[in-house]
Amino acid sequence: MIIHFILYIFTYALSIMCYVFLSKKYNNFDIPSNRSSHIINTVTGGGFIFPISFFLGLLFSGDFIYYRSILSGLILISVVSFSDDLKSIHPFIRVIVQVIAVSLLLWQTGGLFKMKPWQVVPGFILVVGIVNSFNFMDGINGMNVLYSASVLIILWCLKASGILILPDNAVFLSLFSSIIAFAFFNVRKKALCFSGDVGSISMAYIISLLIIQVMIATDSGQWILLVGIYGLDSVGTIVLRVIRHERLWLPHRTHFYQFLVNEKKYPHVLVSFIYAISQFILSIILWKGGLLLALLFYIFLILVYVCARLSMEGKKRLFTNYFTQTTE
Repeated sequence: MIIHFILYIFTYALSIMCYVFLSKKYNNFDIPSNRSSHIINTVTGGGFIFPISFFLGLLFSGDFIYYRSILSGLILISVVSFSDDLKSIHPFIRVIVQVIAVSLLLWQTGGLFKMKPWQVVPGFILVVGIVNSFNFMDGINGMNVLYSASVLIILWCLKASGILILPDNAVFLSLFSSIIAFAFFNVRKKALCFSGDVGSISMAYIISLLIIQVMIATDSGQWILLVGIYGLDSVGTIVLRVIRHERLWLPHRTHFYQFLVNEKKYPHVLVSFIYAISQFILSIILWKGGLLLALLFYIFLILVYVCARLSMEGKKRLFTNYFTQTTE
């Protein structure tokens, strides 16, 4: 298994290296704008390796046929996202594709049939919310790859503890290999490559699948806390934007992690580690300590988050006069 792991890492790293070379040759860059958290042209779309690693993991594990609906949704959402990385696609098309892909995900897991009618819309919103939360945080070096690793480690531990509905270990091995390979290009002061929409959205789609499988296997919704830190920042920022009467569909950079990087000049990787470690600790408490202890810790994190934003950004900036630097 160790030999396979090393071979996976080497193959994925070589694939990303070739992609970076070709992207530079054909000028496929994420060009900084007034809402970016980087200042130099950076290759984007390197996360194409994530859906490929999931595909190969299922192929080698023998679970390929069982997950055919999920793979259809993953391929669809990855192709459109990668196309969007190369050339902007109309938001309406992206939304339609996400709805189709999420439908296939819920169909595969059986959740679509087990949901009561009034649960269907919230279920869609939940998964689409997870997908877009991951996508928003792609611009911070190391954020998605470290955060995803922290979630996948716990999911793999749950698999090892007996939740057999999760994919075979070969799938986790392949995913971890792709994350390590991509980390070499992204977890650094000046990233050589961003995951792009294809990487962040496909990884979110895969993690959503695994979390829903755990929820169904345990008949418990508590596992949504496995992405609780992203949820906290995303929901908190949405609430603040509603209070400020901002148009939610416009681009912005008012998330707390963006403030820490852009305004306070904290290192990207440091902010990414803080988010990933916070999530990992929350997940460990949920897994080993139970829901009540996890909720108490989560409430503590919410209080820390609120106090940090109020003290560092100020009431006026947060509630009435935030310089959003949106792109009209």
